[in-house]
Amino acid sequence: MTRTTKTMLLLAVVAAFVSGCSSGQQPAESQGKFGVRMARMNLWREALFRFSRAVEMNPGDAMAQSNLAVAYEANGDFEKAAKHYREAMRLDKTNPFIQKNYSRYVEFSSRDKKRQQKRDAARTASATTGGTAAKTPVPAVDPATPPPVPGDTLPPPAPPAPAPAVAEPSPPPPQKPQGDRS
Repeated sequence: MTRTTKTMLLLAVVAAFVSGCSSGQQPAESQGKFGVRMARMNLWREALFRFSRAVEMNPGDAMAQSNLAVAYEANGDFEKAAKHYREAMRLDKTNPFIQKNYSRYVEFSSRDKKRQQKRDAARTASATTGGTAAKTPVPAVDPATPPPVPGDTLPPPAPPAPAPAVAEPSPPPPQKPQGDRS
C-alpha cells in the first residue's frame, strides 16, 4: 500500500469513529439500543453481550439490568437472570416493563420447579418398585413437542415460554440550548 492510500484509509476510519461518537448517545445507551435490535432479531447471544456491556458501563440503570436478565433467561441461564431481575427491581420498583418481565419470570420458574418435582417423584416411585408397576399411558402431545423419554410416564415439559419483551432505554431529558440565558 502506498503512503497516501494508508493515510486516506486512516482518515476514513477516524472520520467514521468521530461521526459515531458525535451522535449524542452515551456508550451505554448505544449498547442497550443495539442489544434491543439484536433481541428483536432473536440473536440472543449478541443481545446478551450488548446488555452486559451496558450494565458494565452503567450498573445503576434498571432497564439495562432488566434487559440483561431477559437475555440471560432467553439463553437458559436462569440463575443469572434471577440475579439481574432482582437488581432491576431494587433499582426501579415502579417501572412497568421490569415488573411485567419479572412476574413472568417468577411464574415460569415456579411452574418449571413444580413440573420438575413431579418428574422426580415419578422417577423415584418407578425406581423403588423396580419398574414392575403398571405404567400410565403417556397422553397425546402436540407434534411440535419432543417425544417422551423412554420409561418416563409424564408428558414432556411444555416448550419454554416466549421471551419477555425487551424495552428500549428511555431518551435523555432535553437540554437547554447553550445560547439561551433565560
